[in-house]
This record gives sequence, structure tokens and C-alpha cells, in this order.
Amino acid sequence: MNFLLRSTLVLCFTISILSQTLDQERATSFIDALINSSDSLEDFVLPEELSLSKRLGINYQGVKNKFLISYNIPLKVIEEIKRNKMYYQTNIEKIDEEFSILQFEVKQLDFNTKYYFKNAYLISPPYFFYKDWIKIESKSFIFYISNPEYFNQYSIDRLDQFVSNVFLILNYTEDEIQRLNREKIIYILCKDENEIEELTGYKARGIFNLAYDYIITTFNCHYHELVHLLMNYKLKSLPLFTHPFFQEGFAVSLGGRGGKESKVLLNLGCFLEESDFLNYKSLLSAAEFKSYDASMSYPISGLYNNYLLDQIGINYYLNSYLEYSADNINGMVISLDDLVPDNQWRKFISECGTYEQIKIGIEDEGFISLNENSSYLLKENQESYLIKTSGNLLISISEVESNYISKIYNEFYPKKKYKGEKYFIRVGDNEVAIYNLFTNNLLANYTTGFTLDGNMVSKEKGYYTFIVEKSLFDEYWYEWEINIFENE
Repeated sequence: MNFLLRSTLVLCFTISILSQTLDQERATSFIDALINSSDSLEDFVLPEELSLSKRLGINYQGVKNKFLISYNIPLKVIEEIKRNKMYYQTNIEKIDEEFSILQFEVKQLDFNTKYYFKNAYLISPPYFFYKDWIKIESKSFIFYISNPEYFNQYSIDRLDQFVSNVFLILNYTEDEIQRLNREKIIYILCKDENEIEELTGYKARGIFNLAYDYIITTFNCHYHELVHLLMNYKLKSLPLFTHPFFQEGFAVSLGGRGGKESKVLLNLGCFLEESDFLNYKSLLSAAEFKSYDASMSYPISGLYNNYLLDQIGINYYLNSYLEYSADNINGMVISLDDLVPDNQWRKFISECGTYEQIKIGIEDEGFISLNENSSYLLKENQESYLIKTSGNLLISISEVESNYISKIYNEFYPKKKYKGEKYFIRVGDNEVAIYNLFTNNLLANYTTGFTLDGNMVSKEKGYYTFIVEKSLFDEYWYEWEINIFENE
């Protein structure tokens, strides 16, 4: 009877709080709990979102309140407040009958931040903004879409398939697969970087939000950030930080980088290594890794992690990944003794041609003619297409994504109406680039400046000639409708 009475009282209290708006007394209690790292902090979080934070069972060692990762008051500020008894100010901004923003400021330290509340409960900024967006559910995902014109079913299917592929690579158990498909990956698709700034506090193209396991991105298929989440879900309990050579290298190896698929980055990594422009040994210090531009450090670390996975297998790889994870990675250096002997790596680099999906300057012997007109010529052999074209190619298929608008198409052709084309092949003297307009991802490219011989794209009588792997495309050539377009 006493148990039932207590349960009823707790339920009534929770319902009461849920129906209230944030007042100064609760705001002060919340800030006091933050400053003192109180055990009561969970009680301030909206139960619905607290469940989201816990749904995949990912925990970070030494982190008391996962839901506050990147949202907590910095330790230095807390120490100054306690040590010098600094005065801070709070102000409640009412948005409507349900939602409020709690402003927190320490003027002496020139520090301010804000917290979002639904009624009297803390919510994350992403939750505040995505709550009214279009919601779509799939096998492995719940999507919240800011502008549905920029998204499509094709991308949903590709993301589900990518997750299934990573299940195999990371050797997920059946229980792990079922839990993730039941609880879902929450994928928040923003229309631009400004919208991401609203959700996260800073401009970015995409992030993996550790506090709630959200993917927040501007990309239809942001595989890189998904890999971060899927790795952490596999490990379940891990330190908050991992050496970027492993963390970013693994994500590039499987998922490329925002807007670029993995082989594009791995091919660039081969060039950087072969040309001695940069090598993986320069990236084994965490501090030195961060000193290089990501456009160089990510491709090389991705290439090496791809190689390492192949050499030692996933179980040993996961051990290495954890070994170089810690609460603080400043000063961390990866030992060469924990990697594969260098002679095997050099052999791997010499065979890097497997990542070249576009080739130029190759004779067309052995190719069978398929389609020809005054603007382009298409030939094939068993594995590749040979293309001769006087300009950029836009390829359509019979299945059109209804009401979908491609961002990449609009970027290259801002004055032309997008008509549902699926592939865009951009050609020039120094480059061939192939985009999937349904995902807006770069599938493959050849760039003169990133080759050892510096050869320009073959051109004869006004026609560019190059060879591309058939595996880049979902369909066979006879399902295409090809049109020539010049750049604006």
C-alpha cells in the first residue's frame, strides 16, 4: 500500500511539473545542480529526451551525465564561480506556453550560454528545433527533415543499406542489430549550415551529437558521421576521446567525408603517400594530426585504417581503437610497434590503383560501342564504360524522385530547372567528376593536380575521353537518358 502511494505521488508530481512552465525557482535549482554536479540533474531533463540519450546504451567513461556533453558549463567557469564566489545572472525568456529559454551569464568572465526548456524540463537545442519538422521512419532511422524538397526515398534506402553493411564489418550481434533497428538512429537533416548553427551553436556541415546520439547534418547521406555513431554503439562503453588517426581514419575508411564517398578520399590518400607530400607517420601524434588540414590528414589516415582493417581483422582493430582512446589524448602518440610492419604498407601503396575509379589516356581497344551521337560516345567492356563527350553529362533514369531538388545541381546550374536527373558527370581539361544527384555525393573524380604524372584529361577533336567503373552506377547504360550540358 505504501509502495502504491509513493508511486502515485511521484506520478502526480511528474505530471504536475510537465504541465508547468519554467519559473525562477526551478531555474535557480537547475543552475545550482549544474554548478555542483548534483545527482539530481537527471530529474531536470524531459523524460522523453532522457530516454533518447540512453536508448542505444552508449556510455562514456568518466562522464556522469551523458546528456550534458557539450552543454555543460565549462569546468574553468564553475571553478571560478566557486573559488571567487562570482555572481552570475539568469533570465527566463518565454517562447510560448510550453517553451522557454534560460539565459545564463557570468559577466566577469565574459561567459554566457543558454538552455532550452519544455515546460519545466530541460531539452536539447536540436529537440527544440526539430520537434516541428517533417518526420519519416525507416528500418534503422527516424528522420527529421527541415525542408523535404531536399530529401528523397533513394537516400533513405542508401542509408539503411549502409548501416546493414557496417553491421557486417563491425561484426554486430543479432541482439545489437535488433536493438538499433528498434530504437533507431535519429538523423536530423538541416537545409544549410546556418540551420546547423541554430541546433548546435556553431556552423558545420554535419556532426555526431554525443549527448543524444543524433546525426545532425546538411548531407542526405552523411556516412562519415554515421560511422562514428556505429563504432561507439559497437563498443558501448568507451572514453570520451579517441586519437583522431583512428577515429577519423576509420570513419573515412568506411564512410568517406561529408559529400565525398570513401574511394574518393582513399584515392587522394594514395596520391599523398606516393608523392611523399605527407605520410601516415606524420599523423601518429595527436597534436601533429590536428596541425594538418583535414583535407590531407583525413585521406591518409583513412587509407591506413582501411589497410589496417584488412591486415589484422576487426577484433584486433577494435582493441587498437580502444587502446588509443582516453579521457585526454593531448600528448598521445601511436607506437609503430602497434601497427603493421612498414614493408607491407609500401607494397599496399604500390597497388593503390584499386581506388582509381576514373582513368584517362587509355586506348579503347576491347570496348564495344553502345551509343553514339554528335555529342557523345559510349562504349563498354566487362567492368567499365568508355565515354567520349564534348561537355558535361546529365544522366536521367525512368524513376524520378517526385518533388525532389538536388542541391548539387542547383550549385552548378543555378539558372536551370532540375528535372530529376540522377548523375552529373563534369568534365574539363584538368578534371572529371561524377556526382550522384540523389545523394549529392561525389562518387569519383580525376584531378590532374592529384596525380603523379600530371596528365590532363585526354581530348581529341573537342571530345574528352575517360573510362569509369560500372560499379559507380546502380543501373545499366540502357536504362539511361543522357544529355549534354555546359557549365553556367
